[in-house]
Parts: sequence; structure tokens; C-alpha cells
Amino acid sequence: MSQSKHTKTKTLRRNAGRPIEGQSVGREAVINSAISLLREKSTEQLTLSEVATVAKVDRALIRYYFSNKTGLLKAVAIKLLSELQSRSLELFTEKGSLEEKIRARLELLINIMHEMPQFAQLVFKEIYYAEQAQKIGAESNTQIAQGAADRGLALTKAIIDSPEVDTIGRALDPRFLHLMMLGTSVFFATSQPLIQLMFGSEAKKQDITSCYIDFATKIILRGLGAPLPAHKEKHHQKSRNPS
Repeated sequence: MSQSKHTKTKTLRRNAGRPIEGQSVGREAVINSAISLLREKSTEQLTLSEVATVAKVDRALIRYYFSNKTGLLKAVAIKLLSELQSRSLELFTEKGSLEEKIRARLELLINIMHEMPQFAQLVFKEIYYAEQAQKIGAESNTQIAQGAADRGLALTKAIIDSPEVDTIGRALDPRFLHLMMLGTSVFFATSQPLIQLMFGSEAKKQDITSCYIDFATKIILRGLGAPLPAHKEKHHQKSRNPS
């Protein structure tokens, strides 16, 4: 009897933190719970206890899947970036003209930054700035970062390869365009205090965002030598009539 009890105790200790057979909450549910919390708070404020509470699991299960908070944040960053790139690819397939594709990509980038302001910081810290020797599953951080960069760059290269782009535009380096599109989206989405100072109560945030995307899209189209959209100017432009 005593030996049986001792064996059972050893088994429980050895399996501590492992998901119970038939348990409905898995790795993805924990990641999704962390993402939900990160829409409202910073990575520094996030705790494993909070994630466990939202996911309705024991904190030991989170440590079993991710080892620690850093491992969880890395998994969150990989999932968010993968979903962003998958959605970008879907939009490229759905949208018709070059203008629509550029506009859709800018909108997607800006929207995710509005939904989670620390998105860019999280991705850079946990994927691109991480220790290169560390491994996630069978892949090293270098492989994960390179794969993410290659997939993002392929989307931008598809813009330059569009038949609407002229000969000069096709000779441009897609890497610079990729950096420009990311930079112009991230900076705009994280510059609300500056935008508020410049525009004040002139327009709601969504109107400003729409006008900014129109502006950025035209700049990119012009730089690529592609035809500009025949849209009416937005009402946000200030009158140039002398007063």
C-alpha cells in the first residue's frame, strides 16, 4: 500500500504542469488569452497568473508549454506576425488593382498597431532582437526571423512586380519599399499625441487614418510610376485660399 502511494506521488510530480488527458485548454488557448490581455496592457504589466486566470488553467501548464514569460511572449509574437502576413496574402489575392493592394496592406498594418500599440516592439524584441542561438521547437531564432522577413518581403516584391508599375519602378529595391511601408504605418499608428497636436478636433481618428492612407498610397504609387487613383480629394485638406 505504502509503495503504491509512493509510486503515485512520483508520477504526479513527474507530470506536474502537463495537460491532463482530455483537457480542452491547450497551447493555442493560452497564447490567445495572452494576446487578449496585451490589447489592454504592456508586456511589462502582463503576468503569467493573469494569463492563467483568463485561460482558466493552472499556471504550471503555462510553464510546461512555454517555460517562462519570455517563451510565452515569443510564441505570441510569432503567432501575431504569422497571422498578419497570412491576412496580407489573403488581401493581395482578394484585391484587384495595385492601389487597392497597397491601401489594404497599409490599413492592415495600421489597424493592428491601433489594436495592440506594442505590436511592433513585441515582434522586434522577441523575434528580431532575440538571442540568435535560442531555439523554438526545431527552429533557431535566426531561422524564425529570416523566415518572417522573407515572407514580408515577398509581399512587397509582389507590389513592385505588378504590371501597373513602370520600368523605372520595377528597378527599385523592394527591401527599401518594404521598410518604408512598415515604417510609415508603425510611426503613424504610434504618433497619436503628435497627430492630436497637429489636427486637434478637426477630425475623428478614423477620418485622419483614412486620409493618411490615401496620402501614403498616392506617394507609393507615384514613386512606382503607377497610375494614380481618380478619386476626389478628401475634405480633410485645409483650404489654401488666402484669408
